[in-house]
Amino acid sequence: MKISKIQKERTIILPEKYLAFLANIEAGEDYFFNEYPEEYPDFEGRCWAFYDESLLSEEVEMIGVGKAPAHQQLALYLKCYQQSTKKGEIHSPEGQIAIGRVANAFVIAEDDGDFLYLDPEDNFSVWVFYHDGCDVKKVSNSMAEWLKRAKAA
Repeated sequence: MKISKIQKERTIILPEKYLAFLANIEAGEDYFFNEYPEEYPDFEGRCWAFYDESLLSEEVEMIGVGKAPAHQQLALYLKCYQQSTKKGEIHSPEGQIAIGRVANAFVIAEDDGDFLYLDPEDNFSVWVFYHDGCDVKKVSNSMAEWLKRAKAA
């Protein structure tokens, strides 16, 4: 599925910088990004494997939870989390964030079970979803800013 169709279905307009980046990557292309530059200035960063257009639409299934395209897979994780905890929010260094907001995320890459995503409700800022604690962290105000700090693998 083409990115234009995904945007239409989700009624979103993704940032131009991300769309240009997406047009020039191949499935699984890796980029290093240090999400803790103050604490670990010499650390190259985590290696994020990016989804190309076809991977964004690839169906992900969680047994007993459902199916979703890869760009919407956080909705599956959060459905499972909400069923098991009965909580309506998840933790972030910026405060509690509604599960619905994170479930609406646009997942763009993964690393070791964690997801890098764009938040449509925060001007498409870049966030990390940590699967082991089911919490999130904003790592960049925009994809353009993220790319300035990232390094191709």
